[in-house]
Amino acid sequence: MPVRPLAGVLLGLLVPCLWLAPARPATAQPVADDNAATRAEAYRLFLHGRHLESSGDVEAAVHAYREAAELDPESGELLAELSSVYARRNQNDEAVEVARESLERDPENQSAHRILGLIFAARASERSGTADDARVAVRHLEQARETPVADFHVELTLARLYLRTDAAQSAVDLLEELQKDAPGLSETGMLLARAYEQVGRVGEAVTTLERVVAGGRPSSRALRRLAELYGKDGRWGDAVEVYERAVDLNPRSARTKRELANALLRAKRPERARDVLDDLVTQRPNDVAGLYLLSEVELELRNFDAAEAAARRLMEVEPGGFRGTLALAEVYSQKREHGRVVEVLEPLLETPEDHGLRPDQIAGLLGRIGFAHEQLQEYEAASRVYEQGVKMLPNSLAFGGRLAQAYIDSARLPDARRVLRDVREQHGENLAVIRLEARVLGDEGDIDAGVAMLQEALESRTERPRAYLTLAAYYSRYERFDAAIELLESATARFRDDTSVLFPLGAVLEQSGRSADAERRFRRILELDPEHAAALNYLGYMLADRGERLEESVILLERAIETDPYNGAYLDSLGWAYFKLDRLDRAEALLQQASEQMAWNSVIQDHFGDLMLKLGRYADAIAAWERALAGDGHEVERAAIERKIGDARRQLER
Repeated sequence: MPVRPLAGVLLGLLVPCLWLAPARPATAQPVADDNAATRAEAYRLFLHGRHLESSGDVEAAVHAYREAAELDPESGELLAELSSVYARRNQNDEAVEVARESLERDPENQSAHRILGLIFAARASERSGTADDARVAVRHLEQARETPVADFHVELTLARLYLRTDAAQSAVDLLEELQKDAPGLSETGMLLARAYEQVGRVGEAVTTLERVVAGGRPSSRALRRLAELYGKDGRWGDAVEVYERAVDLNPRSARTKRELANALLRAKRPERARDVLDDLVTQRPNDVAGLYLLSEVELELRNFDAAEAAARRLMEVEPGGFRGTLALAEVYSQKREHGRVVEVLEPLLETPEDHGLRPDQIAGLLGRIGFAHEQLQEYEAASRVYEQGVKMLPNSLAFGGRLAQAYIDSARLPDARRVLRDVREQHGENLAVIRLEARVLGDEGDIDAGVAMLQEALESRTERPRAYLTLAAYYSRYERFDAAIELLESATARFRDDTSVLFPLGAVLEQSGRSADAERRFRRILELDPEHAAALNYLGYMLADRGERLEESVILLERAIETDPYNGAYLDSLGWAYFKLDRLDRAEALLQQASEQMAWNSVIQDHFGDLMLKLGRYADAIAAWERALAGDGHEVERAAIERKIGDARRQLER
């Protein structure tokens, strides 16, 4: 369509239409006097109707328009004018009926198309609106815009409908044309940016919004939309700057403050995010979304008590909701109190309808509860939870994979194989599925078959570190350390200085007795990432366990715990280092906390037993060692622990 001049912004839904009798061709024969008189009377009634309407006598105006339309049965415009009267009075059913009658007389009557298009567009935007309403609106508005002068209201309404009906490219074409007509209209820019985003032209969406924001006085909505796009692109610093402008423009908007706080959190500025949220909840103590985000921010700052307080406040403010419970469960999860995670979340599933839970939210709860059971080594319980998830989402890779893993961990290999057959139908090429199938083969005794399966997977994924790591982990599980080392060293040549490869290489080197080589790999990781908590812990524990450079070991382990203060493995490592330094008071608090958190871990229970023995608490030592024997059995010698139990019992008998 050629570029057209833009009409003035329309303030109402509709404007009166001026009806004129059609001009006669110059060669036409003279019309009979009675027809001319009839048409003249119709025109007089039309003008009289407009006068009556402007005077407030709408009923008389309707009567005049109807009488005029009856006098001139060929005129569609008279009926379109009557339809617009009904529309202005919100008598939409009557307006639709008369507009359709107008189109029966004149199928191309743009006024009638305009009325129908705008009415059906309004219906489509309502909660009860249908896709048919939108399609009807689009059809009529496309007819209505075929005018010499652009109608701003029609153009933007049609563009919005295109965006709602998956016709974003049509919206782009329309809005680009409209922007040429009136480049300064911010609403056009806002919609065009949205259209660009829907068709995947995100960079142009950002540029368009930047122009909108740079011109004149941008609205808070335009600023927030630009900041949102910056966030989607990972430009959180830019997003923060724009959200701050939006807050300055509308300081009473709680939503904008929450968006600013979220951007600050993603921009690694949690202290500032907390300041914004503290201000928000001071002004609006019952702001549910603000309290939820405040709990998240406090967790990021490792202020666990403050995070729990915000979560409990949220539960008070929204007693029938579930967000407070979710926030509290996240606090417990980060504190590694997985039993309490189960305690607070399971009641939500007993009566999900009472909490207004959607199916996707129920699935999310099942995932959290199942994961908590796994962390507690409660694999049978985890299996039951994941079985519910599979029933709810039969094609879910997440639930199918987790269920297979739980079956494997509880030695239910036939069940795992059955689940994996179903999962493979949907996700057969997924590396996680292949890994689980190989694990079943290995645990059944056919380790080489599992190796072959993972090697084949690696051949088509040589550009991904994960495929190397998966095969290396398999080798390590079945103590084929040389093969794992060779594979990971080849991976480090391909993915130089990738810490995801260096870390398992260091671990396997240590497991195979090459401690010096392992230490070099861990120190290289810390050069690349000084806060790599897993490397800090592994290196610190290596030194402590060997009784070497114990002061350095403590420094490394304290740094790891700063990053993850409730990690039971890290607490045990630091406690063990203090034990080796004979600082038993410090060792006791750490090893006891680790022992309580990870009762199933044989090494941790063994360490705690050694500490109790040194403190002369023989009964506590025996209890810890018995837990070690009942635990996972990894990296401990049963005979050695049994001897220690016997020695401690003899000490008790004295």
